[in-house]
Amino acid sequence: MKVGTMDLVELLNYSVAFFTIFTTVFFLLLFFRYRDKYYYAPKWSGWTPSVSIVIPAYNEGGNIEKCLDSLLRLDYPKDKLEIIVVDDGSTDDTSMKAKKYEKSGVKVVRQKNAGKGAALNTGINEASGELVATMDADSHVTQNVIKELIPFFEDDEKVMAVTPTVKIAPGGSIIKEFQRIEYLMILFSRKLLSYIDAVPVTPGPFSMFRRKVFGEIGGFDEHNLVEDQEIALRIQASHYRIRSSVSDRATVYTEPPDNMKDLFMQRKRWQRGGVRNYWKYRYMITGEFGDFGLFFIPLNFATLGAFFIVFGLLVNAVFNVPYYAHYIPLESVKMSVNMFTVIGVFVLAASLAWLYMAVASFRTERVKLRYLLLFIVFYWYMMMGANLLMAAAEIRREKCSW
Repeated sequence: MKVGTMDLVELLNYSVAFFTIFTTVFFLLLFFRYRDKYYYAPKWSGWTPSVSIVIPAYNEGGNIEKCLDSLLRLDYPKDKLEIIVVDDGSTDDTSMKAKKYEKSGVKVVRQKNAGKGAALNTGINEASGELVATMDADSHVTQNVIKELIPFFEDDEKVMAVTPTVKIAPGGSIIKEFQRIEYLMILFSRKLLSYIDAVPVTPGPFSMFRRKVFGEIGGFDEHNLVEDQEIALRIQASHYRIRSSVSDRATVYTEPPDNMKDLFMQRKRWQRGGVRNYWKYRYMITGEFGDFGLFFIPLNFATLGAFFIVFGLLVNAVFNVPYYAHYIPLESVKMSVNMFTVIGVFVLAASLAWLYMAVASFRTERVKLRYLLLFIVFYWYMMMGANLLMAAAEIRREKCSW
C-alpha cells in the first residue's frame, strides 16, 4: 500500500506526540512510584575518609578565587581535605590567583594545554584521598556538600560515584533563567533515574568518586568532548552504581553561559559528545545492563531522532501550507486540527506537569509560571538549533576544545 505525503506527515506527528507523552508520563510515574524515597539520603555516620578535590582550570581567572574560597569554607576536617588546582596552560592570571591560596594548603600544578580530561587525570594522579571530587572552576559549593555525599559511599560498596545538586542561582537574564529551569529538570530526572540504576553523567561541579574506580576502569577519556558523561557510562558498563543527591545541603552552584553564542557553543559540544558516547556504548543495549541498557540508551537515540523529525515537520509545514490548503478538503483539515489540538493540549499539560514537579521537588526554588510556559514553547525549540549545529559540525568534522 502506497503511503502519501500527508499520511507520512500524520504518522510522524503521531509518533512524536506518542514519544513525548510516553517519556513525560514515564518520569511522572517513576516519581510517584518513588516519591516516599525521593528526599531520602543516608545519614552521615561520622565517617571522615580523606577527600581530594581536583579543579581543572583553563583561563578561569575571573572564577577561581570564588571557587577556592567556597572550598576552604567546607565543613570538613582540614587534615582530611586536599585541594589541587591543575592549570591547563591558561593564558590569563588563573595560575597567579590560584597560587595565592598555597598558603592555605592549596596545591597548584601547571601543565601545557592538553584539555580538560588530561587536566583531571593529572590532578587524580597527584591526589592521595580515598575519595576524589572533581570541581569545575566556575562553580562554588555549599558548606555541607561533602558530609551530604559521602554517606552514599558508606551505604553501598557498589557505589563508585555520587553526583551533587548542581544548580544555577536565580536572577539575571532570561537566558540564565531558562537554564536554571533546565538544570532543575535535569536534577529531577537524574534522581529518578538513580532508582533504576540509569544515571548517565557525573557532572563536573563536585561529583565524587571512589579513588579505586580510576585504578579499575581508568581515568577520564582525554579525547572526549564530554568526559564527565563518558566516565559515567564506563562506570555503568562495569556494573557499578552512581547515586544522585537532591539535598539543598549538597548544592553546588555553577555559572552558565550568559549569551546565546556561548550557550549554543556549549550545547553543540554536549550534543556532539553525547551522540559519540552513546554510540560508543551501544553494545550495552542488552538485558545484561538492565534498565540503563534496554531503556535509557535507546531513549537517547529516540530523543535525537524526535528532534530531527520535529524540525522536518516544521519545515514541511512552512513550505507546504499553500499546497495542502488547495488540495485538502476543508472538512478534513478541520477534523485533523481538532485531533491534533487535543493531542497537543495533552502533550502541553504533561510537559507542564513534568516541569512543575521538577521545580516543586526543590522546595527552596521559585520559578514564575511565564518562564515555565516560555521554556516549553520557546526554549525547547530553540535548543533544536544545537542539534542542527551538532549535525553540521559532525559532517564537517569540526574540531572542538574546552
